[in-house]
Amino acid sequence: MSKIHGFLSLLVILFLGCTQKESTAQNKDTNLTLWYESPAVKWVDAFPMGNGRLAAMNFGGTDVERFQLNEESLWAGVPSNPYADDYLSKFKKVQALLIAGKNIEANKYGLENMVAGPASFRSYEPLADLLIKFNASDSVSNYKRTLDLATGISKITYRIGDSEIVRESFISAVDDVICIKLTSKGENKISCNISLDRKKDVKITASPEGKLYLDGQIVDVEAPEAYDDNAGGSGKGGKHMSFAGELQTEISGGNMTASENDLVIENAEEIVILFTAATDYNLSKLNFDTSINPKATVTDILNKVQEKSWQELKDVHVKEHTAMFNRVSLDLGKSINDSLPTDKRLLAYKNGAKDPGLEAQLFQFGRYLLIGSSRSPGILPANLQGKWSERMWAPWEADYHLNVNLQMNYWPADVTNISETTNALINWFELITEIGKPLAKEMYGANGWFSHHASNPFGRVTPSASTFPSQFNNGVLDALPGAWMVMNLWDHYEYTQDKVFLQERLYPMLSGASEFILDVLVSDAQGTWHFAPSASPENMYMDVASGEMLRITASSTYHVSIINAVFKATQEAASILNIQDDVTKRIEIAKTKLPHILIDDNGRIMEWRNDVEEKEAGHRHLSHLLGVHPFSLITPETPELFEAAKKTLAWREANGHGGMGWAHAHALLMHARMLESKKAYQSLNTLLSKGRKSSLMNTIGPFQIDGNLGATAGIAEMLIQSHLKNENGDFIIHLLPAIPTEWSNGKVTGLRARGGFEFDMEWDKEVLKVHVISKKGGACIVQAKGKKEEVLLKAGEKRALIF
Repeated sequence: MSKIHGFLSLLVILFLGCTQKESTAQNKDTNLTLWYESPAVKWVDAFPMGNGRLAAMNFGGTDVERFQLNEESLWAGVPSNPYADDYLSKFKKVQALLIAGKNIEANKYGLENMVAGPASFRSYEPLADLLIKFNASDSVSNYKRTLDLATGISKITYRIGDSEIVRESFISAVDDVICIKLTSKGENKISCNISLDRKKDVKITASPEGKLYLDGQIVDVEAPEAYDDNAGGSGKGGKHMSFAGELQTEISGGNMTASENDLVIENAEEIVILFTAATDYNLSKLNFDTSINPKATVTDILNKVQEKSWQELKDVHVKEHTAMFNRVSLDLGKSINDSLPTDKRLLAYKNGAKDPGLEAQLFQFGRYLLIGSSRSPGILPANLQGKWSERMWAPWEADYHLNVNLQMNYWPADVTNISETTNALINWFELITEIGKPLAKEMYGANGWFSHHASNPFGRVTPSASTFPSQFNNGVLDALPGAWMVMNLWDHYEYTQDKVFLQERLYPMLSGASEFILDVLVSDAQGTWHFAPSASPENMYMDVASGEMLRITASSTYHVSIINAVFKATQEAASILNIQDDVTKRIEIAKTKLPHILIDDNGRIMEWRNDVEEKEAGHRHLSHLLGVHPFSLITPETPELFEAAKKTLAWREANGHGGMGWAHAHALLMHARMLESKKAYQSLNTLLSKGRKSSLMNTIGPFQIDGNLGATAGIAEMLIQSHLKNENGDFIIHLLPAIPTEWSNGKVTGLRARGGFEFDMEWDKEVLKVHVISKKGGACIVQAKGKKEEVLLKAGEKRALIF
């Protein structure tokens, strides 16, 4: 070996050693570990684990250990896209009434004629509970349960007598199995019963080889014979989706026998449990598929891991998980509470303790949840509860809500460097747009595609809600949630600069959304083009003449904002791809005909076209402020609207805005965009302290993952913003744009910006040190501390900056 070659080899070894030490050090960071001194009692206090397809909530019990299990595609119901007979003519009549100013008449006619059953659809369902019942008589001491976000490993340790009991569990994305290991170190061995449990539609059997089999088929029963959460109905009954699961067990020491439906283990030193599950869902069909045998799928998965040791399973899982998770690190400073158990830490924070580490932990917890609920081997996007749900009928069916919630789920994906989590969303949503094309013709006489606000894995795009009045108000009056949703995909392009994706997949969706809007727009007598019928999600206004509370209108600010954003993105995409077509020409004309966003006499953005009294001044939705976030239509470059937007959000919050975690998360994002660092921090404080919190799960309202993911996006928005461009079309990347005084010192690595750039930052009160790398090559403007730097980089090139 030459001296040079030997020296280089030594450098490589030293580098790898340092890298490994850094990774290990990060994994030991107290702000990447959730921990408790007792088992979880409430579902929301258990530890979530997931690999995108399988999910589990681990309770950590010492008498009974519970893993509440989910499989992403296990949904009740069947495909259904109902709509009223002769919908198009009825739609045209309502349009005409609204353009004539006859809102009361239009509302009455629509309620009576434009709804159809079933009003909604059935729910996402839990798979089963995996239960381990222990037969130990001695008392437990030194209990601790931890969840390491960086490795995705849940660990429970405690002592029984002189024996240490250790349980580790994780869900491997590589091997697609839930892995659990129980170990006793000492004289007290492990005696337990292992079982699977599900309330209905299942048969569970045990085999002497240490296996449990779960075979099921959802049998839907219509009301009144069975419960239906939707008064307007949820679809026909019958034998529907099939599913299967298999658990296999291996023990060291002791013995194992099988009873009818559980495994009995006595005096084992070690127990390894592997479990996986599957359904007969077929994404390409947006339906279950009887040609798929879920039992065979399960067996095939487990056969592939038969020869792997526990350590091999664990090592490959940790390597793969940390490769994603460790792309971004965040240090906002130390706290005396860093070493507290999570529940006590949250209580201290609620009582006013400063804890920047907890705020950084919330940020990373959101990334962990998105990784666990939207990635390969999963094929479906994260729903209202991610993939974690314990109720047979989940709140709002745990559906895909497209009037803010699903969008919010994916706002942190690109900026926090886990762009691949959007793949499941893109693949599913592309199929949704295809479902919408023929229905656009039939229902609206329009080309392009649409989707209303509530969807599911079966491709519901027509109006949906729990009752028929709600179906009209929330569904019929809002045909543009799909158009809003496609803007998430436009954001994804701006971050990745993937022109193949833009040309082959995104542009057809953008163009189709624009074409639908163009075909639906209708002119009033003054020549203004309106989108009608219209509404502003879930809020109401009072009709002055009658005193009646209504939602129906023409051209709500919400819809005008969506239309302007989609038109702008479509034109930009066409320009990048050198496309000149009929749609882009029509957009250019339509832009001059659309209503403007209006400001009322109080200096606030108007939610509707007329200055009316709103039912809820503190309503949770911020639909009329979408121009601020996520659409970047209202910015400091539009100062009158920008100031009006600030007053509007202040008005909402002064009147009690909230009730749901996602609402506070959206306010956080809005304040960050408005460069209001103090108010953004207050919204973050609310998310961490409101309610009886003992875990980081968003429980302001029933658990919904959007509050967690929106919080992560909001913190990122406080640290980096890249939604503006200069006159040359280069992105302006604003660093620490809404940094609160509480974060006067900090460090972040791996955040991404639009244009394909990635940033590392370290700052104190005086200096901001920056490293920027370009993934694709290109120019940008980096702005911080009132200064600007022009940056031009080749692909892979890195540059250091100081502000």
